[in-house]
Amino acid sequence: MAEGTATMELNVGSEVQRGWRVLAVTGELDIDTVPVLSARLDADVTGAHAVLDLSGLQFMDSTGLALVLDWHRRLTEAGGQLRIAATQAPVQRLFELADVAGVLSLHETVDAAVQEPVDTAH
Repeated sequence: MAEGTATMELNVGSEVQRGWRVLAVTGELDIDTVPVLSARLDADVTGAHAVLDLSGLQFMDSTGLALVLDWHRRLTEAGGQLRIAATQAPVQRLFELADVAGVLSLHETVDAAVQEPVDTAH
C-alpha cells in the first residue's frame, strides 16, 4: 500500500468536432495513468487528425510527455496532425523545459485548434 499517496484519476472524454477527434483529458497524466490515455488514443483516433484538450489536465510527467510526442510523430507520419489545446501552466512549463513547445502544435482553445484548416503542407 502506498504511504498516503492517493493517485489522481485520469478521465478522457472524446468527441468529433469539424472532422477532428477531440480528446478532453482531465486529472493527472503520469506513469500510472498514461495507459488510460494511450488506450483511448488507440481506440478513438481512427483518422490522422486529433486534438488533445488539456484544459483540465493539472499535471503531466515525462511518461505523459513521451506519449504525446509519440502520437505527434505517429500522426505526422500518417500525413495528419496532433494539436494540443488549452495547456495549463504546469504542463506548459513541462513543454518549455523539455524544449518541445516549438515542436508541438499548441493552441489557446479547442475552438482555435479545430477552426484552423487541416495543414496538408509537408
